[in-house]
Amino acid sequence: MNPTSHILLYQLADSAFPVGGFAYSYGLESAVKQSFIHDHSSLRAYLNTFSQQVFSFDFPFISSSYDLFAEGISYEKGLIVLTHAYAAMLLNPPIQKAGMVIGRNWLRICQQLQNQVALEEIENTLTKAHLPCDFTVVFGLSMHIMGFSKSQALNLYYYMVLRDQMSSLIRLGVSGPTRAHEELRYFLEHNSLLIEGFGPIDYSKATKSSYLMEIAQLTHDRIWSKLFQN
Repeated sequence: MNPTSHILLYQLADSAFPVGGFAYSYGLESAVKQSFIHDHSSLRAYLNTFSQQVFSFDFPFISSSYDLFAEGISYEKGLIVLTHAYAAMLLNPPIQKAGMVIGRNWLRICQQLQNQVALEEIENTLTKAHLPCDFTVVFGLSMHIMGFSKSQALNLYYYMVLRDQMSSLIRLGVSGPTRAHEELRYFLEHNSLLIEGFGPIDYSKATKSSYLMEIAQLTHDRIWSKLFQN
């Protein structure tokens, strides 16, 4: 990878990158309000559960969307099938709503940085087919178009969603910055080999594993004092 690509990767990973993910707690706030998280042990258990859900559900869709784009091959039909499958498995309105906002923001900002026609075509294809611009689906495809490897795409995605969890923990007052970054480092190191060794698992093998976490996400909108707009 050339130095310019490294710079772009650093930009995409920056919490200041204006996609809105830093303001999204993935149901963490409601999990805290319901006392699912009350000490260090329960916090680590929650973050481990959160990570497992990312690996079993998000990663197969990212991997499949990454593989859709290849020179000389039309990806439109595959993108439509993949988006329908993702929507069918994502039965959580707050998550879906936030994912569409972040997905549109992600494509718009990436277009400004890269100015590639293929990035604009993704949004046009989804608009033409009246499909949502889900972040998880468009992420893998856009990372391929921008010239990153699948390993880099998976590592970046995991870092971004985990980083946003740490940001939420700090803003909610559940953890101080030092403890949050200790947890961030722990999980990045603990799961690095798993991510590097992630095999060719496509979206048809995606599974949900964290039902309590999803219940917490569904109750988010009923928190009158919430900081985060899921």
